[in-house]
Amino acid sequence: MFVVEGTSLLRQALDAGWELESCFVAPDTVMDLDVPYEELAPNVIERVASTESPQPVLAVVAMRSAALPTDATFVLVADRLADPGNAGTIIRSAEAAGVNGVVLTPGSVDQYNPKVVRASAGSLFRIPVVEATLESLDTFRRLGTSSHGEHIDAYRVLWRVWLPVAGR
Repeated sequence: MFVVEGTSLLRQALDAGWELESCFVAPDTVMDLDVPYEELAPNVIERVASTESPQPVLAVVAMRSAALPTDATFVLVADRLADPGNAGTIIRSAEAAGVNGVVLTPGSVDQYNPKVVRASAGSLFRIPVVEATLESLDTFRRLGTSSHGEHIDAYRVLWRVWLPVAGR
């Protein structure tokens, strides 16, 4: 399980079919989601949340295993991505770019880290994010480019770009 902070992220998780385990709200919070919740005593949210100025809603959501779609043609592989804010931003950007899934290599930040969840702005709930195994990394190494180690010439890789077209 992991924590989701705020009604907006909770709504996105529920809309994407993630399972709510429990929900807690600060005193006098008007809850606009139809979910069971417990009201906490004053100042408890501030003590248990991972942010300095927390949202008045904290939810515990069940983790679920993800898999890349079998017909995936556009996958982003992030190698040893350590910064949770960057990881969340990359997941959010990947969804916006139409990526079919994100693969995090061993040594990367946990996708359920509270900062990753917040920085993904809900994309974590809509795009598969999977952890690569050491065995699966050979496949990804043959298909992509890298900023270190052995490289595939980025100019020889077929890059796909989607640009929004007005009226479509």
